[in-house]
Amino acid sequence: MEILTEWYSIAGFLVGMIVLLMLLGFPVAFAFLTTNIIGAAIFMGDATILSSLDSMPLLVSNAVDSVAMFALIPVPLFIIMGELFFHTGLAVRVFDALDRCFGRLPGRLSYITVAGGTIFATLSGSTMANTAMMGSLMVPEMTNRGYKKHMSMGPILGTGGLAMIIPPSALAVLLASLAEIDIGALLIAGVFPGLILAVLYSILIYAQVKIDPDAAPEYEVEGSSYWEMIWGVVVNVLPMSLVVFMVIGFIML
Repeated sequence: MEILTEWYSIAGFLVGMIVLLMLLGFPVAFAFLTTNIIGAAIFMGDATILSSLDSMPLLVSNAVDSVAMFALIPVPLFIIMGELFFHTGLAVRVFDALDRCFGRLPGRLSYITVAGGTIFATLSGSTMANTAMMGSLMVPEMTNRGYKKHMSMGPILGTGGLAMIIPPSALAVLLASLAEIDIGALLIAGVFPGLILAVLYSILIYAQVKIDPDAAPEYEVEGSSYWEMIWGVVVNVLPMSLVVFMVIGFIML
């Protein structure tokens, strides 16, 4: 193991092992754990089983210290909040209200995905929860309507990533705690970049529909009156804005 003396060779060895284990089908958490154990045995011992066992107490101690932090408390709470909105059906009602508002707009389902994904990003704090919810709701519908894959998968992947930018963001809390900077300030800093990205996604959808109308075929949609649209927003969307204010507004205040 004399070749593993420079930082770049060590980094390449560890990253390569993580990638190899994930390619072999290891769950991400176990791939990192296995790499940590092997790395501890090599770089903190003599690469034997005995030294690996000797390094385990240090590994366990560091693992506990890295997660037993008051600053990380918001992470599970954000994820729980997103799961509650998803499993209680409140998120679905938001999509239904948006569906009425977009009417017969070409590529409406893609726009609904961007709008609904952005709203849900302010409620979940979890990219995985955001992407899973939109994928389960929107992909079957868009596939049945003849949407091309880049018009169905693209908005979901794009807006799914907004959950790591727009607060509440579990990743922002984690990064701020590691960097030892103001968590609230970092969360608020992600509001405008996230909204700008959502607007850019909408512009891109508009351009794609103009270039290739068949990418999002038009179909008959049952019309809704303005009162029905307003009622859907008031009943299903505005209550969510109260939760957003309680999360983001109180941080700003």
